Amino acid sequence: MSTNVRGSLPDRPNLDQLKKRAKELKNSKEFDSLADAQLALARAYGFPSWPKIKAYIEQTTLRRLIIAGETDEMIALLESSPRIANLPFPEGDWPLHLAAQYNDPTMIEILVKSGASFRPKYEDSSHTALSWAVTYGSFQAAVKLVELGNQPDLFCAAGLGFMDRVRSFWKDGKLQPHSSQTGSSRYSKSGETLPCPPESDEDKISDALYIASRNGRLAAAQWLLEQGADPNWKGYCGANSLAWAEFSRNADLCALLRQHGASDEAVDDIFMATPKVFPYMIVIAWGFPAEMLKARLEANPEMLNAKGGYGTLLNTAVFNNQIAAAKVLLEMGADRTIANLNGLTPAVLANKKGFHEMEALLTSV
Repeated sequence: MSTNVRGSLPDRPNLDQLKKRAKELKNSKEFDSLADAQLALARAYGFPSWPKIKAYIEQTTLRRLIIAGETDEMIALLESSPRIANLPFPEGDWPLHLAAQYNDPTMIEILVKSGASFRPKYEDSSHTALSWAVTYGSFQAAVKLVELGNQPDLFCAAGLGFMDRVRSFWKDGKLQPHSSQTGSSRYSKSGETLPCPPESDEDKISDALYIASRNGRLAAAQWLLEQGADPNWKGYCGANSLAWAEFSRNADLCALLRQHGASDEAVDDIFMATPKVFPYMIVIAWGFPAEMLKARLEANPEMLNAKGGYGTLLNTAVFNNQIAAAKVLLEMGADRTIANLNGLTPAVLANKKGFHEMEALLTSV
C-alpha cells in the first residue's frame, strides 16, 4: 500500500491538509481504517506515529505564529491543542521563552491563559521565561510576566530595577535563602557549566550586579554594591560588571562601579577585551543592528580600530561574518591591514573561512 509520499514535510506543514490526505487514503480503500492511513502517512514522512507528526506540526506552527505575532491563528491553535503551550520546542526553548525573546506581551498573555507555566527552564541553562526576557532586554515582556503573577527573584528584580523587590530579599542585613532561582550562564576555564544560581551569597549578589549593570539599573547597582557585590566578579562572557555597564551606555553607572574598584584592565573570557572595548565586540559579534554600532563609533571615533586579545573590531566582524558591521567599519575608515592574533588580515581570514561576500567587500577599492 502506498501513500505516494516521499521525503520530508514542507517548511510550513499544514495539519488540516495532512488530515484531509489521510481521509482520502482511507476512502480509496488502500487502508482498512483511518488510523492505518494516518500511521502510513506519518511513517512516509519519517515519523513513527500519527501523534508524533501531529505534535511536530502543531509545535512548528506555534513557533512560526509566535515569531510572526499572529495572535488570532495562535489563539485558534491553542484552543484546539492547549497542551502545546507547555511543551518544549525541538530547539530547546519553550513557547513562553520565545514570546519573551520577541518582547511580545500579547503572546505572553495568550500563552499564560492557555496554561503555559512560568517554571520551565531553557535547555541546560537556568533561565525561566522571565529571566530570559530580563537578560534579552525584552522589558515589556518581562513586565507582563510579572503582572500575570511571575514573581521576580533577586536576579530578575535587579535586572528590572524593581527596588522594593530587590530590598525585600534582605532581612536584618542578611540575604534571605533562595533569593535567586535564576542567574547568568557561566563556565569554568575547562568549559564546565558553573552552578546557576551561584552557591554563595556574595556570588548571588554579584550576579545580580551583573544583570543590573547590563541593563543600566543604577539604583539597583548602588544597593547591591552596598550589600557587598564584587564589581570585578565575572558574569556572562566572563566579563566584569563595568564591561556590561559600558554596554548599557549608562555613564553614571560606569562611574559608580569605578568608584567601587571595578577594573578598566579586566578582560572578558570571549573576546579578551577590556571593558571599554567589550561592548563593541558584543554589538558586532551578536549581530546587533549596524546602526547601533555606527552610533557608538560616531560618539567615540577613537574606538574604530580598538583591539581585543584576538584582533580589531573589523577582525571580529569578519570572524563572525557580520557583513553589515564590516560595511559600517570600512565606511568609517577602519584599517583593513591590521592582522588578528594569528597574523591574518581581515581579507585573508575571510578567504580562509570561505566568506566570499565578506572577502569581496574587503578587497574592493
